[in-house]
Amino acid sequence: MKLNQAARELIGNGADATLVTLNPDGSPQVSVVWVALRSTPDGDELVTAHLKEHKKVRNVRRDPRVAVTIVNPGDVGKSLRSYISIEGTARIEEGGAPELLKELSQELLDPNVFPPKDAPPGFVTHIHIDKVGGVGV
Repeated sequence: MKLNQAARELIGNGADATLVTLNPDGSPQVSVVWVALRSTPDGDELVTAHLKEHKKVRNVRRDPRVAVTIVNPGDVGKSLRSYISIEGTARIEEGGAPELLKELSQELLDPNVFPPKDAPPGFVTHIHIDKVGGVGV
């Protein structure tokens, strides 16, 4: 699936997002992560990086169904903030986390501070976009 221009602009070169994975008992596990948009031959996907094998990484390996929400940070003070809600299917790739985090930190943080120079290879989560919803995007 290819996202529309408003959604692409909201994500930009990196955005704070809420990632929901499923715990073994079916309950939601919610994390705030940085995401980036990537275009692939199969359409757009979201990517996020993790330096350690956190619970969300283990959850995706077991059950790839995920949900992501991104709220427009520029809509502060409006009665209803625009947001995008994505349902998708995720997969974990070993390695590549420091490189992706360095790229995202250009937009979201001082890249000289994060990730640390001795960061482990970590994991990258690729999220295939199955369904899109939201308001204002």
